Amino acid sequence: MPNTRFDLSHPPFDLLTLAEASALSATADILFFNNDQEILASGSDVDVLYLVMKGLVREMSGEEIVGAYREHEAFDCRALATGRTRHRFVAHEEVLLCVFPGREVLALTEKNSLFGAYFFATVSDKLGQLAQSRDRREWQSLFAVKISDAGFRPPIFAEATDTIAHAAQRMKESRRRSIFVRDGSSTGIFTTGDFCDIVANAVSNQTPLRACAQFSLLSCEKDDYLFNALLLMTRHNIHRIVVTDKGQPVGVLAMIDLLSYFSNHSLSIARQLEAATSLADLHSAMRDMEALVTTLVTQGIKTPQLARLVQVLNAQLMARLWQLTATPAVFAGSALLALGSEGRGEQILKTDQDNALILAEGLDEKEVELSANSFTERMLSLGYPSCPGDMMVNQPLWRHTVREWGQTLRQWADSTQGEGLMHLAIFLDAETVSGPASWLEACRKALRSALHDDAAWFARMALPIEQFPTRTGESGFWRQLLNREKNALLDIKKAGIFPIVHGARVLALEAGIDATNTFDRLEALTSRSIIEKSQADDLAESLAFLMRLRLDAGLEMLRKGNPLSNEIDTATLSTLDKDLLQDALQVVKRFKRMIGQRYGLDRF
Repeated sequence: MPNTRFDLSHPPFDLLTLAEASALSATADILFFNNDQEILASGSDVDVLYLVMKGLVREMSGEEIVGAYREHEAFDCRALATGRTRHRFVAHEEVLLCVFPGREVLALTEKNSLFGAYFFATVSDKLGQLAQSRDRREWQSLFAVKISDAGFRPPIFAEATDTIAHAAQRMKESRRRSIFVRDGSSTGIFTTGDFCDIVANAVSNQTPLRACAQFSLLSCEKDDYLFNALLLMTRHNIHRIVVTDKGQPVGVLAMIDLLSYFSNHSLSIARQLEAATSLADLHSAMRDMEALVTTLVTQGIKTPQLARLVQVLNAQLMARLWQLTATPAVFAGSALLALGSEGRGEQILKTDQDNALILAEGLDEKEVELSANSFTERMLSLGYPSCPGDMMVNQPLWRHTVREWGQTLRQWADSTQGEGLMHLAIFLDAETVSGPASWLEACRKALRSALHDDAAWFARMALPIEQFPTRTGESGFWRQLLNREKNALLDIKKAGIFPIVHGARVLALEAGIDATNTFDRLEALTSRSIIEKSQADDLAESLAFLMRLRLDAGLEMLRKGNPLSNEIDTATLSTLDKDLLQDALQVVKRFKRMIGQRYGLDRF
């Protein structure tokens, strides 16, 4: 940021106005600390805010590393807000710090609400604030997308000597709202809007188009940006422009086309899937789905909403593939289920196949087997990897009649081993993709009757939440950051996403809540006063943030041609994202502690 003594262009100082930043900079001092010298002791009063100018600082809770701060990163914002720090801060190497008086910082929090939110807002509010800032990308994307990328409608032509009636017939047959009119070397356009003047002035439908077409065309080159097209339409209060290639008309871009590119492209994909008659057609639709995800991420759509949209499209793709793959008898006598994150509607990029079948009584087993095997192979060819746990329709364990599913679910419920209970947990997230939804409801009814109404059973069901220690994973990547490693990797699913998902799943199961989506489960748990609304809000925002980090990392992996994984490189995160990640993982820790206390997991 210009005209300040120090670089205040990073969070939270980037939320200040230039005048506020300049005034704060003028009050700052500089301190130096040697390697391993304590900067703040646990429990000490805090009346300043520190900004690292050079070196590294580690944040300690006892002997555990819970934070790392590098150049341009500030600490301890939480302590300044409360007046006392909970943790120790130690120089990890020689450190040069910029120190701002607390009274000056707190005075700015009263004047600048966004700056104040960084210090005093709840976790859910801070994460929501980040989402709002990302929403601004929608307008940035208008500057990056060209008209040719968005697509436009190819032209239809009429001659200037053709009649209005002829043009109307051509437009009706082609389902167009405009038609180009050729008159020698000139080109005009005739639109549905011109019919208002024709009717109002009682013009004969046998009048030549030359008399009523517009020959002063407003146009943009096909390689121009969408923003310029939008600007032209807005400036002249029109709903369509002519698209040209080196000055020659090649199509029409309507306002509805422009808006559809940014909001309704999913509808055209759904129509593609509905009309697909081959695996090649599904490949084409899937590529469009991947492009749609990239576009909507650029627009700033919230991750949970994007995941729901992708769930709908993936379900349509799977249903169409099953119809194209299964024999007519097997397709008519089956219900295809999506399991796991796909069933919950929380998966965006292609992940492992997690699916199952509910079968009608009396189907030919060999015919079912061949259909199921073919479906799995075709899913592989579409880029959906095999499930490491073999939870796929090509496995006999995951295809049964309603009666057989009831027996299987009871066996899993009676299991004292982790595998059976995890199979049960995965089935809890099932959603019907194709076939009668009532069959899945019948299986759920059998599952509910098989549940054990005792604390020990729910404790065993909840136990996997302790399978991946958040503390170990978090401490690991903080150590990597302190060692200045370029790849400070964190498995975001194990460290944060799974504990929230599974904890909400077990609580919902105990409460008899049928919702499968984690966000819906949290809302239902709040409405029944099982968890506090503030905690549910923190969990929902934290989950959305962690999903967004995984999505961003996944898109980067795809861009580089690398296989997808759940690992994110924390060394590449922005200062704000690292701060929010720390907040989110603290929310996860508190939730795991609550689940552990509720079900007495310390007994295991």
